[in-house]
Amino acid sequence: MLYLAISADDVLALEVDPDTAAHLLADGDVVDLGQAWHGLHFLLNGSAFGGSGPLFDAVLGGVPLGDPTSYEPVRLVTAEQVVAVTAALPAPAELVPRFTHRALRQAEVYPDDAWSREDALTGFLLPAYDVLVGVFAAAAAAGDAVLITLDRS
Repeated sequence: MLYLAISADDVLALEVDPDTAAHLLADGDVVDLGQAWHGLHFLLNGSAFGGSGPLFDAVLGGVPLGDPTSYEPVRLVTAEQVVAVTAALPAPAELVPRFTHRALRQAEVYPDDAWSREDALTGFLLPAYDVLVGVFAAAAAAGDAVLITLDRS
């Protein structure tokens, strides 16, 4: 999962041409959560694909841009939503009791081979969570919006 913080000017450009998102991602300094995105969504929302409120916007939320029938449209999390997500993100210690290997396997959370690893939480999900928190905290502090998409490479 790729993340890119964008300025208010970039958001205005997206309103004129949603395909600008692909150019921003290609040219921007993106942050990659790798394959941890789905596990993080599950820990934050208690569901493989569901959720509500600001925590849903941290991984699978945002407004789809461009072609909504594409495999994974780029999604925009507005500056206001970024602030709400940042305020709602729990401390990493709060995620620990939400994690069980079994729960992630039963929910068919991607990547399924990760949930048999001993260090799935401490060596895989929590480091990626720190990155996620950093992206949203920095964007909130700057008043930026965030683009989210799956890595297509």
